[in-house]
Amino acid sequence: MSAWDEARERCAPPRGWAVDCYLGGPDPLPTGTPLDDALGGGLMPGVTVVGGVASAGKSALACHASANVASRGERVLYLTLDDSWGNVVSRCMSAWSVDHAGSWGCGPFSWSALPAMRRQLAPMRSPDPSRDAFELRRRDAALMACAHWDDGPARWLAVVDSMTDVGQIERLLRDLADAGETPALVVVDYVQQYQSGEPELDKGEYGRVSEVSGRLQRLSLWGGFPMLVLSSLRKLSRQDDEPTLDWFRGSGVVGYSAWAACVITKGEREGKGWREAVINVVKNKGGRSGIAVPMQLWGAFSWTRGIE
Repeated sequence: MSAWDEARERCAPPRGWAVDCYLGGPDPLPTGTPLDDALGGGLMPGVTVVGGVASAGKSALACHASANVASRGERVLYLTLDDSWGNVVSRCMSAWSVDHAGSWGCGPFSWSALPAMRRQLAPMRSPDPSRDAFELRRRDAALMACAHWDDGPARWLAVVDSMTDVGQIERLLRDLADAGETPALVVVDYVQQYQSGEPELDKGEYGRVSEVSGRLQRLSLWGGFPMLVLSSLRKLSRQDDEPTLDWFRGSGVVGYSAWAACVITKGEREGKGWREAVINVVKNKGGRSGIAVPMQLWGAFSWTRGIE
């Protein structure tokens, strides 16, 4: 074999493009959120980075997508250093309760109203919290949702809020792959929070975030699973009218190293309990870019819906 043939076949699929890349290629993972319309059907293997300023709706979109995928019996690994285990689970349950509340005869619950709901139940509590939960769940939306959640999606959602560097993430996902339990979806909330594990790189944000972003992309492509990575944005100026990859704070590498990149911006419409947000697709290796998909953002429920 010539040197050229060796180079040509070095990374080529064993059975050729027609069989392994076309007929055997991966399908998008539907999330049941407006991300599906924005990206042409769902998330592809590789990193899809979603950026936005604080309270733009990044985590709400991620929690809603996670709840939907888990409710189908597919594994979801939610990695966070920006939130707590309990809060992420509450937000996922809340989004799920909007879509499934009718099946158990109790209305959806708002994760943001949990403290107030808990205070209302305080006078009824006994010294036995487990007994309280059992007896009260028939008339408390959050406890009712929890009972049904534990019997279904909870088995397919793993929330990890204790890992601090990308090396730990790599080891966890390789262990899951070795066990034949690779997740269908991995969420990283959010990328600027994680370390590379290399002291010199971790001294500066540009190098640290670039290293973490690149390794997450390679890991996702290696494992063949979609990874939804949330990112903060740099401070915007008045001239920043059109969302671009340069909007990602600290390093454009966050967007450039990804398979797809979206920016969530504020829309113009709002209603009772919801406001409009817009998913702007600034990069998409698997479909169209330069499009904008409006959605209703119900922040109190971490729930989203497309707008016609």
